[in-house]
Amino acid sequence: MSLAQDIKQLRQKTGAGMLDCRKALQENNGDMEQAITYLRKKGLADMAKRSGRETNEGRVVIKSTADTTAMSFLGCETDFVAKTPEFIKLAEDVATLVSENADEDKIKTLITEVAPKLGENVTLKQKEAWKKAEGCAVVGSYIHSDNKKAAMVEIVCGKENCGNTDKMQTLAKELSLQAVGMIASWLEEKDVPKDVLEKEQEVFTAQAKNEGKPDMAIEKMMPGKLKKFCKENCLMEQQYIKDSKLSVKDYFEAQAKEIGCELKVTRFARF
Repeated sequence: MSLAQDIKQLRQKTGAGMLDCRKALQENNGDMEQAITYLRKKGLADMAKRSGRETNEGRVVIKSTADTTAMSFLGCETDFVAKTPEFIKLAEDVATLVSENADEDKIKTLITEVAPKLGENVTLKQKEAWKKAEGCAVVGSYIHSDNKKAAMVEIVCGKENCGNTDKMQTLAKELSLQAVGMIASWLEEKDVPKDVLEKEQEVFTAQAKNEGKPDMAIEKMMPGKLKKFCKENCLMEQQYIKDSKLSVKDYFEAQAKEIGCELKVTRFARF
């Protein structure tokens, strides 16, 4: 077999560039297996060099099994790589492992095997895996058209089997779209961490003082400011994206009444 044929075969096996394949074969006296090992080692070294680079592009994938719904965000450096078939397949495979509750080492090994071929830093930025809740429960999800923003919402019914899981699923998907579109961070006001509220209070106080407002006025305004912050950032408190006259909670309760069940949003996640 000629060097050109060896290079072609090595490229097919590893996805490495032509010059890298030529060098690998020359360094290893034409031994294909040693050349593959050489390129893998080089790939790992290149990955270490790239590890500090930001991975703000990428792809979110949501996978469901009989008892688990998982969402993962695989990050890379450029939008170009994020749209390649190789990266998309890797993102799908990583999401499958997340849905199977695979350990971190197994996921890292998969990324390490494929990332050198992509030529960029690739990282698992976020992941969620939910076991199906007991009783009548559904998880709905939404992925934005850019494939970088997504959410999933779990809704539980008070009945053992209400027979309306399709409508519940649609409702959960609508709330997922709401969470992405309005950038919800928490489910309800009670879920906002104390330190977050304290930080907001600190920022508002500084702003108000810079505007020359007296301490007494600031104190009176503070509850309203914090309430507004929660209304903007808590999913159930937000204005409903399709009807600003309603809050999400109002819309949800109306839909629950129409479905004929006592429904509750038990959790949500947004990337």
